[in-house]
Amino acid sequence: MDIKINFHWQLSQQGDTHNIDAVLFQLLEAVQREGSLKKATDKTLVSYRFAWGLLNKWESLLGQPLVILERGRGAKLSSIGEKLMHSNRQLSASFAPELDNFSTQFKREFESLLDHSRGDGFNIFASHGLAIGTLRDLINQQSDFQLDLHFHGSLDSLRALRNRDCHIAGFHIPEGKLGQQIISDYLELISEGTHQLIYVVKRNQGLMVAKGNPKHIESINSLTQPDVTFINRQADSGTRLLFDQLLEEAQIATRQVQGYEQEEFTHMAVAAMVASGAVDVGFGIAPVADKFNLEFLPIAWEHYCLAVPNQLIDDERVKEIVSLLKSKDFHNALEGFSGYDTRRSGEHVSFKAIFS
Repeated sequence: MDIKINFHWQLSQQGDTHNIDAVLFQLLEAVQREGSLKKATDKTLVSYRFAWGLLNKWESLLGQPLVILERGRGAKLSSIGEKLMHSNRQLSASFAPELDNFSTQFKREFESLLDHSRGDGFNIFASHGLAIGTLRDLINQQSDFQLDLHFHGSLDSLRALRNRDCHIAGFHIPEGKLGQQIISDYLELISEGTHQLIYVVKRNQGLMVAKGNPKHIESINSLTQPDVTFINRQADSGTRLLFDQLLEEAQIATRQVQGYEQEEFTHMAVAAMVASGAVDVGFGIAPVADKFNLEFLPIAWEHYCLAVPNQLIDDERVKEIVSLLKSKDFHNALEGFSGYDTRRSGEHVSFKAIFS
């Protein structure tokens, strides 16, 4: 059983309530990306007639067009269409992890009521990302055991593992000198004597900016420009730890970064803020920049691993996770995104390889 909780939009006018079909948001995103209504309908698998009728319906209700068609020049979103699309993106990116956590908890409790014989679920607390989300989807599709995946920052996930609130914790840490500077934070929570590490993916973190890079951002130092606004990740996330190390290395005080105190809890929420124009730059992973059609300035590669207690390493569920990480399905799902290296996915790796 899989349970998903989603929100939907409603528009009320003069006592009438209209639900906004999710296809409308998909269509708006496709028009922005493709620059053509016909290509957008191909991408969203709807007919041109259906798309035209949907746009006309909402143009009538709102009194403004959502898409502007230009003879010989394709299509583009109107200011209203852009606002609607970006707002939906921001809401989805900001609340999706919390909804996933809630649905995971509800699923576990609901299934225990339906079937007392099934026992407890298998809990993973992990830093949010496309790779771990893909692994979760594959487990739900191809495995028999119950997986409860909860999204938390890297250090929060490792603390939960130490406190026995989960079976496995997913974390990421930069390779090289940057990782060396924060190793102690991780090794206070896990150790080579009591845990083993399974490699999930190597990924690239950097600065995400709008197409064309209108503020001419070139590096971390560019964040001190008075006209540049930034969106941060939450404290105790691995990304926040890495970003703080980059500021320290560049000898930049946090007060010099306009927006340092503004926080989001996922890479997607940060990217959505940049894509909407609410801020100029965010720090996150390359695949999410791709997903939101942003430019990406690479800065650091990092390891994403699962920490598994020694007593669970031969558990059939852990073996299934390893098998899925090595599978073609996992590799194929991620190959379309830049900034991911899956060559070591599913390998058992030493603490020395990750922390030294």
